[in-house]
Amino acid sequence: MPPEFPILFFLSVAGCSTLLVAGIHYYWRTRQDALRWRIEELQEQSESGGPLPSLRGDIWDSLLRSTYGAVFGKDWFRQKELELMRAGFRGPRVVKVYGVISLVFTAVMVVCAFFALQNQDVSMRLLGLAGAVVLGYFVPDQVLVSLRKRHRLNLMAALPDTTDMLSIVLGAGLSLDQAIARVGEEIRFVYPELADEFYWMTLEVQAGQERAVAFQHMAQRTGLLDIRSLASMIVQAERFGTGLSQALRIYADSLRTKRRLEIESTINKAGVKMVFPIVLFILPALFVVILVPGVISTLRDLQLLR
Repeated sequence: MPPEFPILFFLSVAGCSTLLVAGIHYYWRTRQDALRWRIEELQEQSESGGPLPSLRGDIWDSLLRSTYGAVFGKDWFRQKELELMRAGFRGPRVVKVYGVISLVFTAVMVVCAFFALQNQDVSMRLLGLAGAVVLGYFVPDQVLVSLRKRHRLNLMAALPDTTDMLSIVLGAGLSLDQAIARVGEEIRFVYPELADEFYWMTLEVQAGQERAVAFQHMAQRTGLLDIRSLASMIVQAERFGTGLSQALRIYADSLRTKRRLEIESTINKAGVKMVFPIVLFILPALFVVILVPGVISTLRDLQLLR
């Protein structure tokens, strides 16, 4: 067996595993949430039908257009801008930075595969380079997915306590804008993600944007249905003149109940998920520890009988 064969085998297995995991994840996500994702996509297209993220014409912009833009289309830039925004990264150059990092990582993987497979034939080289390209694209994408999930979980964890604080501050006599600004300052060191969202929403309102539109923009930036529901509740309570403080307190209790039910559901699923690692890894080792001494003793006795 040539020494480069394990490297090629590792690259092929890693590339196939990445594609398999990404395909399964995409299938289950689209199967379970197809309608919800389609509705959110239509809403985002209607609300943010502006131009593409600004790519100003330097060498990196041309490189991104000729690679990702040519392969995935122009919508790739807007999609990555939204994903980066929901991961907590904002700014005019975040898409460019992400694209350059992804291209550099892909180039490093291709170079490593090329030098590792110099002594192989052409078909093995092409297979290794294809696996390196697949890994180079999907690894940064999966890192972005992980960062987006972490940002989402941080926002969900901050929402009940923040809603309680809003109800308390509103009950003290402050207006809604003053309450949001005050709560954003108070939670800055505990929940910085939600504090940033409140800060941007306050800036939009101070710039003359309607509060309902500012709430919709915040829900679009985060991608959370809970924040969208909170925004709708605040807008409706303000429009119909109902008590906002009591509504926020009830909403915070419902969020805590929802989180508790989700945690209980995760705990109940843990027993079923532990069956496969136990059967594959723990039980064989346990059988070896229990049965091997007896087998060795039996073989030794049989040799003595002979």
